[in-house]
Amino acid sequence: MAVDDEFPFPVVSFQPILTGGEEEKAKVALQLYDAFHTYGWVYLKEFGISAEEIDEMFGYSKRFFDRPEEEKLKDKVVSAAYCQGYTANGAESSDTKGGRSHKECYEHRRFNNDLCPAAGGEDGFREFADSFYQKCFTLATEVLRALCIVLGIAPTYWDDKLAAADPQLRFLRYMSIPKTTLEKEGNYRIEPHTDYGLCTLLFQDEVGGLEVDRFHDGKFAPATPLRGTCIINVADLLQRLSNDKLRSTRHRVMMPLMEPRADGMLPARYSTAFFVHPDPATMIVPIVKEGETTPYEPVNAGEWRTMITSRDYGYALPDSKDMDVKIVAASKGEDYMNVRLEAKSGAVSKTAEVAT
Repeated sequence: MAVDDEFPFPVVSFQPILTGGEEEKAKVALQLYDAFHTYGWVYLKEFGISAEEIDEMFGYSKRFFDRPEEEKLKDKVVSAAYCQGYTANGAESSDTKGGRSHKECYEHRRFNNDLCPAAGGEDGFREFADSFYQKCFTLATEVLRALCIVLGIAPTYWDDKLAAADPQLRFLRYMSIPKTTLEKEGNYRIEPHTDYGLCTLLFQDEVGGLEVDRFHDGKFAPATPLRGTCIINVADLLQRLSNDKLRSTRHRVMMPLMEPRADGMLPARYSTAFFVHPDPATMIVPIVKEGETTPYEPVNAGEWRTMITSRDYGYALPDSKDMDVKIVAASKGEDYMNVRLEAKSGAVSKTAEVAT
């Protein structure tokens, strides 16, 4: 599908990566690279998860959030170190001003499943989440390996960095609220932000409202829901690793595409994000080719993630020692990729993995 004003993002078939020969894989890898280099954003189709499976996932998500609040709170997030479980509407800060977003979410992690709903309970939610998680992990791994072809690095580059990785699967429900409430708060369901891991896989329902600063110039374009596709966007660590060849792009959630109901209430919006993070012991060291320079210092992926997660959930850092992490990004124009984090423990970052 061509990129134009009507649909301003590339749509790429991932099927050749899964079943094609080397020449076909290289062609798709270049398409992914071009999309991530230009926009930081791509729609994937034919990627190994069917539209019916995505519909099933949203069914599980809706049933989970429809549970009574007191039941959901039994599975609430209790520690920034684990970030596994339920977060109630309004409990999470999603911007540097301490604002509260109108959403609730459930986090599912790879190694912390003792902190999620019991196996066999709630219509098999845990078993489905485990299965969907693994499919997302497999897809993300294949995307990152495909990029190795264009970046000129060995396809085994990610093996040790992902072997003990603990990505985060997040089910979200943006609450049905009065349109006037959102208008008073600047029309945002989520303020502009970038994600802070390697990349994010995003599935969204038909309600819409997601917008992307695709040319990094402050002009946001709608990322219209397209059934059966998965959106993948570059996050901050992958931009650092690629030495700015791949772009971490600001995005936000605004008023939905659907009109408010007769009573002025906006419809609830469901989305599911898979945030890809490397093994926490991984040092993110920019890939710098001969003749290039880099604005980036190496950074420990685990410290970076814990610092930002602690801020988002309002928890103290698990380690009491000062964590002097200075992560400075190159200037990319007005208010884009500024200083991400420059502080001792308890600092505030401009980046928030708040999910879209």
